[in-house]
Amino acid sequence: MELNSVQYYCQRSRMLIERAKKLLTEDSDQDAERVKPNRNLTKLIQEVADGANPEGQLLAIQEIRTELSLEDAPIQEMIQKGLLPVLVECLKGNNAEKLQFEATWALTNITSGSSDHTTQVVAAGAVPHFVELLKSKNMDTCEQAIWALGNIIGDGPLLRDFVIKLGVVQPLLHLVQPNMISSVVCNVALVIGNLCRHYDPPVAKETVLELLPTLEILMDHSDTEILRCTLWAISFLVGGGEDYIQVMIFSRLIPKIISYMGDKEAIFRYPAINAVENILTEIEEPNEMTGDEEIRRIAIRNQAWMVVLIRGGLVSIVREFLKSGDPREQALAVRAMSNITIHCNQDQILILIKRNIIEPLCDLLTYTFEDISKEALKVLNNMLKKSRSHLQKVAQTIFECGGLAKIEALQVHFDEEVYLLALHIIETYYTDEI
Repeated sequence: MELNSVQYYCQRSRMLIERAKKLLTEDSDQDAERVKPNRNLTKLIQEVADGANPEGQLLAIQEIRTELSLEDAPIQEMIQKGLLPVLVECLKGNNAEKLQFEATWALTNITSGSSDHTTQVVAAGAVPHFVELLKSKNMDTCEQAIWALGNIIGDGPLLRDFVIKLGVVQPLLHLVQPNMISSVVCNVALVIGNLCRHYDPPVAKETVLELLPTLEILMDHSDTEILRCTLWAISFLVGGGEDYIQVMIFSRLIPKIISYMGDKEAIFRYPAINAVENILTEIEEPNEMTGDEEIRRIAIRNQAWMVVLIRGGLVSIVREFLKSGDPREQALAVRAMSNITIHCNQDQILILIKRNIIEPLCDLLTYTFEDISKEALKVLNNMLKKSRSHLQKVAQTIFECGGLAKIEALQVHFDEEVYLLALHIIETYYTDEI
């Protein structure tokens, strides 16, 4: 089960844009009929620039916008003929709403082209006007501005940070209101996802703190598409590293993310799994070069994260994943259990026993996938090692689940690491009769 989350997210974003474009324009068929392929583009652009003839100006910009919507749109040719400054001029607040809308749409189509096309739109000075149009009372124009800004932000960290510096965040987040139409909120969620995508460098922490309250609101939204986009945004966000996970850990989002890991709908399950995987990837042991103070800090951080994940319901989800039969889910589950058992204390080991985690781990000891089987053995060893005053309870539970017999069988395994670990467990914890 393979998942390229960024490609899927961007593909869905483009699909939403195209679908919404059709919904926004009732006269799209008439627009298509008005297109004249042999029309002189230079003359058409001149007509758009002619503010003295508003009717002709509107018809011309509609023709340009329609041509830019075509699969083989002459984007570069229009740019070379001077279209961009003309369209940017039409964005200004003293123009008619219909003209602003058509200009915004045309520029959105251009930003859907290549990275170079997007950069040229930015260089023409369109971004400040798009940001201002987020406050427009005309929701069609506002929505087009959201799409354009989403395309620009999604181009990469340089343009992302440029748009943020021009003040996009607050007017964008202000659109998430209880009475706002779902399509607008959905596209805001898509743009937030582009802001959070883990580029190098990732988005500034200050921006993340601005986004967090809105992400919490969006996670409670009843619209499935909005929720899906929000889960992906969070997944991208926690992929940015320790600082971003730390922000998320102290939010109220972790239990909700974990709950969606077990959702029957794959559109929710995949981004939730991806988010938790990103968190678990950051929970690791310090290397040999790490100083004592840094080791202590990492240990405290890891323990704090594990407490939040356990309290958030991760163990219950992990147990279901261990039993699922899906190799990807089982691999995630044993890796999660490895991190939990490395960093938890003896009382948390007891919680794991009460959550019936040992039986599915024992079932994986002779699994077809050797890496998963080996990791399950390591997890059981961690539990025995960390259990201390609960050692007898852990050893007895492994025995009752048939784990001891399987561990004994692993003493003749072809993998040296496996049979040595199996031998260690037997000699260290089962020398006395259970």
